[in-house]
Amino acid sequence: MSTTQPHSSLAGAATDAVHRQALFEVETPQRKLADLVLDEDTLAHIRALLTKIRHHRLLYEEFGLREIDPYGGRTAINFYGPPGTGKSMAAESIAGELGMGIIRANYAEIESKFVGETPKNIKAAFAKAEDANAVLFFDEADSILGKRLSSITQSTDHAVNVSRSVMLLELDHFSGVVVFATNLASNYDAAFTRRILGHIAMPLPDEAARLRLWRRHIPNRLPVQLTEGDWSRLVATTEGLAGGDILSAVLYAASLAVERHGALAIVNLDDFLMAVKAGKQAKREVGKAG
Repeated sequence: MSTTQPHSSLAGAATDAVHRQALFEVETPQRKLADLVLDEDTLAHIRALLTKIRHHRLLYEEFGLREIDPYGGRTAINFYGPPGTGKSMAAESIAGELGMGIIRANYAEIESKFVGETPKNIKAAFAKAEDANAVLFFDEADSILGKRLSSITQSTDHAVNVSRSVMLLELDHFSGVVVFATNLASNYDAAFTRRILGHIAMPLPDEAARLRLWRRHIPNRLPVQLTEGDWSRLVATTEGLAGGDILSAVLYAASLAVERHGALAIVNLDDFLMAVKAGKQAKREVGKAG
């Protein structure tokens, strides 16, 4: 009996693989390191990882690092920290610095309610990144790098473990750049953390960083009326907030001013303070009830 797979089956598998790769779009990054508002230690860590990628041949071939790291072709980076601290922007900036496209593999695009489909989507994401020479970015990565289940009680539990095993295999054989981002790094399986070259904490901004974020997020064309003392007030009132929170406050404050005066609007301190207050209240209350 012949064990050769029918031509139609092979063609169908190839078509399915192409269809799955089409789920993942290659974007042109719009940001570089200069666009990030981070402390110098964090930036230095990112630069060191970029050096490893750019000078791979020197490090691994001429300096012999391959002797101690046979899987050195793999470059996986993990950004972790509170929401809104710039993890996605940092991933995009890495692609921008390397002159590569970026593929955002959202968890919703990876996971499927049909058993056996998620591993195929994982493979397709890696294949697309390799074919396009693009950075592969997994946001909310704890959903797919979480601890494998030791107690299997139903078929979905088995499917979760299979998906995570496939992710491990793809990481081991991928020679490109993978970036993960998470708010819940403690949920990662140890097998994944060992395969990640650099874990980079993305902390909440300090006072100096918050001032830079306020100035960065207020466009030159936005009409604002702020004194030096007002800037200090904005920095003080946003202690404990992330860059994403400050961005949201700017958008809300501008909307408040336009609601009052339309095209003649000028955004003032009260608008910004009201927006910050609303943002803080939302962080305290939304999703916390029950």
